[in-house]
Amino acid sequence: MISGLLGAFRTLTRFPLPPRAMEREERTLFWFPFVGAFLGLFSVGISFLPLPPSVLSALMIATSAYLTRGFHLDGLCDLADGLGGGWTKERALAIMKDSHSGAFALITLCCTLLIQYAALQHLVQLRLALVLVPVLGRLMQVLGAACMTYARSGEGTASNLVRSAKKRHALAAGMQLLLLFVALSFLVPMTFVYAFLASALSAVLVTLVVMRIAHKRLGGVTGDVLGAIEVLSESAAMVGFLLPLA
Repeated sequence: MISGLLGAFRTLTRFPLPPRAMEREERTLFWFPFVGAFLGLFSVGISFLPLPPSVLSALMIATSAYLTRGFHLDGLCDLADGLGGGWTKERALAIMKDSHSGAFALITLCCTLLIQYAALQHLVQLRLALVLVPVLGRLMQVLGAACMTYARSGEGTASNLVRSAKKRHALAAGMQLLLLFVALSFLVPMTFVYAFLASALSAVLVTLVVMRIAHKRLGGVTGDVLGAIEVLSESAAMVGFLLPLA
């Protein structure tokens, strides 16, 4: 249990944990949402600073990027370049492996961060939402890893994780989401519960779209696709939270 939790932190964050090989890397998937909640606590801490919402939003985005080594943002950029510049599976995967960033990457990254920046300005005082949004982003990564095959024939960043993931991991993620929803229904006003439901549905919808595109264009997922799923689903979750609260 502890090895799975530490493995999830080593995979998803930059915290200086001692490196350790894992025989069953898929055990980390259960702990992905817990890592998301832990990262969300940093945004909660930032929200108490006596600064304007615009500055708080920028600090939250910058802190998240630092704590995750920009890993997921890099995946989003690579996927955007691959899909934008590669007309075949082989060409798209080759572009995604290139360390350079092209126009498609910059456009996608700027638009996504702009959406997050605008949404966070309205979420800075909804501190529970600041924790739940990154939880949803990591849950969607579990869904992508468990329901898709690995796109490359050889080894890659997430090859062992995706190939060892099973449908039961997606089921476990769904149960975690359901339990979270039930717990919130008893602890917070129903308006917030509806907001969380809209947030979760938005995240799931965007994840399914990315998975569909990845299946059609790449034949599966890679580490870059999983990173893109996290960023895009988290952005969708932010916007979804605001819909019932508007």
